[in-house]
Amino acid sequence: MVMSLLMLHKAAVLVSIIGFFARGIGHIFQHNWITKKPVKIVPHIVDTLLIVSAVAVVAMTGFSFSDPWIVAKILGLIAYIGLGLMAFRFAKTRGAKALYWLLALVVLFYLVAVAVHKQAWPF
Repeated sequence: MVMSLLMLHKAAVLVSIIGFFARGIGHIFQHNWITKKPVKIVPHIVDTLLIVSAVAVVAMTGFSFSDPWIVAKILGLIAYIGLGLMAFRFAKTRGAKALYWLLALVVLFYLVAVAVHKQAWPF
């Protein structure tokens, strides 16, 4: 069961990253498809699946929400969400959108590295 949840989580991570990258391009270059309803709804579904699967994996394994690398992931996730909001909702200029989007991608890279190495500072 844990392995199935972990595979689901990894698949959701991949879909979420691809979607975030594509939406960033769409926002920066002001493509019309970015305003379509599925583009606004699907990321919430994928990210909910991602978070629920992560919590389930932690609950079913020996990990603890107080493990330093999991705390780092939670804090990183908060930063990623904030940067994503800035990029997609609050930034007004193309340059600001691109900057926040790139910073969010850096945080995303950090989150993946933390998950792979299971250390708060994986570099």
